[in-house]
Amino acid sequence: MGQSPVAKVKVVSPKPKVIQPYSPEEVKAMVKVCDYDYANGRQFLGARNRVIVLVLYDTGVRLGELANMKLEDINEANGWIRILGKGAKERLAGIEETAQRALWRYLVHRPESKHGELWLTEEGKPLTPNGIAQVIKGLKRRAGITAPGLVHRFRHSFALEFLRIDGNMENLRHLLGHSDLAMTHRYVSALRAEDALQAHKQASPANRLGIK
Repeated sequence: MGQSPVAKVKVVSPKPKVIQPYSPEEVKAMVKVCDYDYANGRQFLGARNRVIVLVLYDTGVRLGELANMKLEDINEANGWIRILGKGAKERLAGIEETAQRALWRYLVHRPESKHGELWLTEEGKPLTPNGIAQVIKGLKRRAGITAPGLVHRFRHSFALEFLRIDGNMENLRHLLGHSDLAMTHRYVSALRAEDALQAHKQASPANRLGIK
């Protein structure tokens, strides 16, 4: 039996793209848009969109995981949310004071609904993953953020900020729901690249020539 013509074809795995997080300034700009809405007669949307931004930034959850959150998944006393991740694996995501306060305010304005999903539309229906993506797209536009990417960029932002403060890859692996440390190592590399770029501002050879 002859050898398959594709047997010798090498399959090259695509190289990971450069990780591009939202900066803290960009996150604050989106929150500011939400606060404007809240102060100008759109309390429900302002409160809902604010906590969506802050939960994404404080947990790094995936879009599907965020959309699937239920009211019963919230443990207000202990400050965590139960997440149903890939492969129906459950984990806990912590939310601290800033995100907790935003969540409580949203729950005050959340309409009565027969649905148990945490995130609702103004009509009381569950907010879909596409709906959440459109929320972030609108906030970005109004905040003047032109860089590409929507919800998943918050995951990158959380990972890099968490690593910068905590530095423990195993903690990050658990919080992100990774099955192993391979993906988590990408964030370590991204953080080192980010730090290297900052160091270059001080060590730029061209700048050190002293010319204009």
